[in-house]
Amino acid sequence: MQQQYSTYPPYYGQPMYPHTPYMGPTGPPGPSTGYPPFYGPQQPTPAPPTGSLPAPAMYSYDAAAYTMKPGQPAGPAPTRKHRRNQTTPATQPATPAAPLKSAMKKTMNVFNAAENALGRQFSNPFSNSQQNQAPPFPRPRVQSNPNKPQNAGKEPFHELDQPTLHMFLSFHNLNELHIEYIMLVGLEEMRKVIWPLWPDGIESDNLTGHTCVVKFRNTPWDLNGPNVRHAYKLIVEIFSLFQKRGYSFQTASNIASSTPRLIFQVTRPAPAEFFLAFFSHEGRKFTLINPPNRVDLSMGAHLRSALPNFNVVDNVVEDEIRVIEVKRRFINSSEVESSTVFIEVLRILSNLGFQLDATVPLSRKGSLGIRTTRELLVFRGITTTS
Repeated sequence: MQQQYSTYPPYYGQPMYPHTPYMGPTGPPGPSTGYPPFYGPQQPTPAPPTGSLPAPAMYSYDAAAYTMKPGQPAGPAPTRKHRRNQTTPATQPATPAAPLKSAMKKTMNVFNAAENALGRQFSNPFSNSQQNQAPPFPRPRVQSNPNKPQNAGKEPFHELDQPTLHMFLSFHNLNELHIEYIMLVGLEEMRKVIWPLWPDGIESDNLTGHTCVVKFRNTPWDLNGPNVRHAYKLIVEIFSLFQKRGYSFQTASNIASSTPRLIFQVTRPAPAEFFLAFFSHEGRKFTLINPPNRVDLSMGAHLRSALPNFNVVDNVVEDEIRVIEVKRRFINSSEVESSTVFIEVLRILSNLGFQLDATVPLSRKGSLGIRTTRELLVFRGITTTS
């Protein structure tokens, strides 16, 4: 069966410019699209091809243009003309022409004319007298790197021999102590009184700007270390010395980090008594570190009377360390809430003359080698002098 093909319009449309465009009233007649010719003038239609090739057309030339006239000197070879305008004539004129003027001189004349007309002083960037002079308002130089070079010393922001209203204290890593804005007299006193309390000594004591960085040997801030009791005493003596010199703890900043900054403010110097304590992870075991006698002897009894439905165990585990634990009385009874134990401990210590003054987070290594943070509670009691 023969396949039927439908009739389609021709694929190629009409040529883009089939007619001569309109060239004005004097141009050739005919329709126009209003655009200039794209392909130039139309060439005559070539003759239909035949069996033999057409004879080549004869080339015509002007013989007179190639004939040397008698008496005419042989000149240089004709040069190719460039599109740019020639700045110098091909032949030297009989009278020398005036020297060429540059566009820069014209700009200078414009500046001078504007100064005379408006009576204002313009800054001419092309003036030779101003090329070697600095601008009247130079832009200050800034460093692309805001950090100072390593070989440049840091200048302190304040005089260390002048008292300040605040001091900063922070514990870093496992063996560093940072003290900021401390007077030189106070720093010398800490070097004589506080640093010798650590039996392993110190590695370095550097004062850079307003910050003193002390690095102790070994790890005093590791609460599972062998000399942890010396670390407890060192912290207590720091708070006692600050209070004696008139700097009391006010608040802390950077509390979300592992190294909060303790802020001490100038107050009236007064003798005070400090001791440390901390709770267990569950919050039902309370450890007192070298407490005063009135606290050490009566803390367990006061807690039993405050929590009669629970079993309060009071033991001395080490020298100067007492542990008080609140347990449930019966197996089927409920455990005491940690917040209940905490608020009762604060109430009892407040009645004994001690207030919670500050908290110091320090790290400790667990049984599996995982480090956790233990929060030391610093209690302060004002001693009365007769």
